[in-house]
Amino acid sequence: MAAVRHPAIARHGLAVARPGRSGACLLAAVCLLLAVFAGGCAGRAGSAARRDLATAIAASGALTPVVLETSPACPAPLVAYGRSGPGGTLAVYLEGDGQAYRDRSRPSDDPTPADPTGLRLAARDPGGKALYLARPGQYLSPEVLAGLDPALWTTQRYAPGTVACLNAALDAAKAAYRADSLRLIGYSGGGSLAVLLAAERTDVVELVTVAANLDLAAWAGLHGLTLPPQWHNPADVAPAVAHIPQIHISGSSDANTPSWLCRRFLSRLGDASRARCLVLEGADHHHGLAEAWPGVAADGPGRPSP
Repeated sequence: MAAVRHPAIARHGLAVARPGRSGACLLAAVCLLLAVFAGGCAGRAGSAARRDLATAIAASGALTPVVLETSPACPAPLVAYGRSGPGGTLAVYLEGDGQAYRDRSRPSDDPTPADPTGLRLAARDPGGKALYLARPGQYLSPEVLAGLDPALWTTQRYAPGTVACLNAALDAAKAAYRADSLRLIGYSGGGSLAVLLAAERTDVVELVTVAANLDLAAWAGLHGLTLPPQWHNPADVAPAVAHIPQIHISGSSDANTPSWLCRRFLSRLGDASRARCLVLEGADHHHGLAEAWPGVAADGPGRPSP
């Protein structure tokens, strides 16, 4: 199936949005929340600034902090922001890997993303129930991170334990927002996990990935990497999600997760009639995705391929 090229990026440009003053009012609440489950907002300036940025982005989309009960599936609480709304479907946005590594081989001591694209997408959600779900270790204080195994955000980030943790978070979110079905939207590595989660659940009615690693084996070959043996590859579970309406979005200038990964994934579905690839002209792995999201999201994965 040929990828569809979407013109929305031309309308929105490539400027990165900056947090406004609207997020400041939530900062105290977030610090109190993190004090309960993450040791507060203390830490290095870089880590604190990343948490402050997330607070402002979330506030711009009327997303407020929420505590999800994920114990004992998760070794540490997951940070989340949510918004209530009408309808029975909860849109869940899964963040990317963030700063999992300091360089090619050394794990980071704080995987919080410097600029959370997944959160920017969630803040631009068209409406209704929405939840942003951070990945294990993200947005936690240095004190809490010091007690965690960096494998959580490195060698274990696509392992069964991580999928189980996120599954527990999805169950808790459905209960908190009184939802009976889920729309999963995953950015980058969050897209990989969205596929893995959808393959294990019966309540996912739509699946959307943005700049996702849809075939980890092919992606590793592209970048000369060796995959940890415990990782699960989204391409291997593709037939289990073929019945779900889905769209997989990539940027035309994305050298990290190029659009041909989507075509490889669709070839593994068996029946790709409910799936399509969409390429955003001018976007790369980080820029142009969130700016185009309102227009792209309005298309919806259920629309037939042109």
